[in-house]
Amino acid sequence: MAMLKQTMKSYDGHHQKRRTTLAFIVSVCFLVFAIYLNLAVGSSKINFQSLVDYFFSVKETKSTFIIHNVRMPRMVAAVMIGAALGVAGVLMQAITRNPLASPQIFGVNAGASFAVVLITVLIPSFAAYNVVFAFVGAFIGGLTVYLLADTTKGMTPIKLALAGMTIHLFFTSLTQGIILLHEDATTTVMFWLVGALHTIKWVHIAKVTPFLIAGLIGALLLGKQLAVLDLGDQIATGLGQNTQVIRAIAGFLVVILAGSCVAIAGPIGFIGLIIPHIVKYYLNRNYFLIILLSMIMGANLLLLSDVLSRLIAFPFESPVGIVTSFVGAFYFLWITLRGVRTR
Repeated sequence: MAMLKQTMKSYDGHHQKRRTTLAFIVSVCFLVFAIYLNLAVGSSKINFQSLVDYFFSVKETKSTFIIHNVRMPRMVAAVMIGAALGVAGVLMQAITRNPLASPQIFGVNAGASFAVVLITVLIPSFAAYNVVFAFVGAFIGGLTVYLLADTTKGMTPIKLALAGMTIHLFFTSLTQGIILLHEDATTTVMFWLVGALHTIKWVHIAKVTPFLIAGLIGALLLGKQLAVLDLGDQIATGLGQNTQVIRAIAGFLVVILAGSCVAIAGPIGFIGLIIPHIVKYYLNRNYFLIILLSMIMGANLLLLSDVLSRLIAFPFESPVGIVTSFVGAFYFLWITLRGVRTR
């Protein structure tokens, strides 16, 4: 009997390893394909030869000019933002132990958006410091949710969800109020609030790249602690882990990642909710691999969504947030139907 159990355990471990390896291989291959589509599809058609010329030739043409100044910064931004939002969602769900947690639902995106819109509309001379104000807004939103959820009898997933939605709606209503009172100054803001990548230039990427890299590396280094935290607070404390410190560090990383994304692309939603669910279907408890795969799959989802956003009203641009919200709505519907059927 003991030998049978050992054999089954060995088989499960081997099967899990194969699933993990396959998930990474497929994700990386799809990432290469999604990058190609993102560079090639648009109002100006870019063929494969133009891409080859851009990467391997010094010859400058109209196509290589478009690739360098329009498509490349947009593609790089999609990869970095998708990766950051996917990881931010993993961190949020890990520290709250709530499968519906994400930067959008828990007030982080709404706080950052409010701060950026406030500065852009009322004090446009400070618009160059959007990244800083986005961090401040994200921190205020996340901290407020955390304090509200921890007021009486401890924090629970339900209290976190209620507090998060309350703060999200509060900051959203303030943002909409600013827009209504300053209609003449908010044409571009309205487009940005849905979540858009088409206005991103190299200078925007340069501003947030250090923060995004630091946030992603910090998340990877926190992988072991998150795996222990996933066992439950009592077990984690018994193993010598300071759960409050780990949650604070993870929350700070969420602020950095989500704030950076909102600062240059607006509040792109649902990636931080969808990606952790997909990744955890293939991986279990190894948070280093979960975070790594979330980076790749988050980039894949946003790259593909950006391509689809160009086709909605072709040849005109549409905000990528329209596509991610549409996908997110269907994902919520799928979760609901699955929950009903399993009862």
